[in-house]
Order: sequence, then C-alpha cells, then structure tokens
Amino acid sequence: MAQILVRNIPDETLNVYRERAKRNGISLEQEIRNLLERNRPYTPEERVAVSRYFRSRTKPSPPLTLDEIREGSK
Repeated sequence: MAQILVRNIPDETLNVYRERAKRNGISLEQEIRNLLERNRPYTPEERVAVSRYFRSRTKPSPPLTLDEIREGSK
C-alpha cells in the first residue's frame, strides 16, 4: 500500500480532522484515509453508471423546434 507525506497543513485544518477523528472514535490517520476514499474521482465505469441512473430518473424533453432554438439565442 502507498504512503504519502503532506507538509505545511495549517494547524486549524489539522485540528478539525483531529476532533472529527476523536468524535468518530478512530485515529487521525484513519480519518484522513476515509476522507481520501470518500473524495476519490469516479472511474469511467462509475461515471457511466451515475449518468444512466440520473437519466433514468428524468423524463425526456421533446426536441426543440428551429424557432424555439432561435428564440433562446436572443
């Protein structure tokens, strides 16, 4: 497993995560790992799945006419 070293973290920021870790009953290190995992970028497959999910929840709009398109560009 990889390791990183992050320097120059403001004390205020670190204190927020220390307090959060304490409230959650976990180490600061675990709190930071959780933060990184929660905020990792989606994989291409996950992006497609999220897109399909939202598209399935919305009703398709009827196509715009040429006049409607022209009116919208004013």
